[in-house]
Amino acid sequence: MQLTDDEIREILIRQRKQKKRRQRKLRRFVLLIIAVLVIVLAVGIFINRDARINSRGIIFIDAGHGGVDGGSKVGKRLEKEDTLALSLAVRDELESLGFKVCMSRTGDEDVDREERGKIANKKNAQLFLSIHRNQASEGEGVEVYIPSKNDKESRMLGTNVINALAEQGFTKRSVRVGTLITEKDDYVENSVPTMPSSLVEVGFMQNKHDNQLFDGNLENNAKAIALAIEATFDAIYTEEE
Repeated sequence: MQLTDDEIREILIRQRKQKKRRQRKLRRFVLLIIAVLVIVLAVGIFINRDARINSRGIIFIDAGHGGVDGGSKVGKRLEKEDTLALSLAVRDELESLGFKVCMSRTGDEDVDREERGKIANKKNAQLFLSIHRNQASEGEGVEVYIPSKNDKESRMLGTNVINALAEQGFTKRSVRVGTLITEKDDYVENSVPTMPSSLVEVGFMQNKHDNQLFDGNLENNAKAIALAIEATFDAIYTEEE
C-alpha cells in the first residue's frame, strides 16, 4: 500500500516528536543523577567536616561580658564587643585545627558568669579560656589569671596563651593566681569549670598601642591563642593517652 505525502509527513512528525520526548527524558534522567551525586557529595563533605571537627577534643571559649553587661567602656569602645570579635576568630582557628568549640555566646547575649562554667562542664569541655580586656588609666600588655588551686594544667594553658600573645607584640605582664586582690579567691570564670581554665586580659582598653595591636592584628592574635590552646591540649591529653 502506497502512502500519501500527508501520511508520510505525519509519520515523520510523529517520529520527530517521539525522538524529542526521549531526549527530554534522557536529559531529566541525567540531571537527576547529577543532583543526586551533588547531594551525596555535599553530605559526605559535611560528615567528614563534622568528624574532623570532633576528632581531637572539645574546647570552651568564653567571650567575656555581653548583653546588658558591657564590661569596661572607653569612649565608644565596649569590652563585650572586643571579646566577642576575638572569641569568634579563635573559634574559627580552633575548628580549622580539628577541635569542636563550644562558646558561652556567639552574639550580644546575657549569660550569667557562673552559667558559663556550668555550660562548659555539661559539654564535657577539656579546656576553658575566658577572653577579656583590661581597663586602667595606666597599664599595658597581657596578663592571665588561673584558679587559686594553681594546678599545673591551668598554669600551662595560661603560660602558653600569654607567651603566644607576647610574640604578637603585646607586653608580657604575668600569669596570676586567683584574683587581682587575693590569690586565695577566684574569678567566677575560673571557679566553676572542672577542666583546666584561664582568664586572659588581652591588652588595656585605655592604651592606644594595645588597641592597635588588638584591632590591626585580630586574625593573628586569634591564631596565636588557638595554637597555644592546641599545644596545651596535646601536652595534657596526648601524654595521658
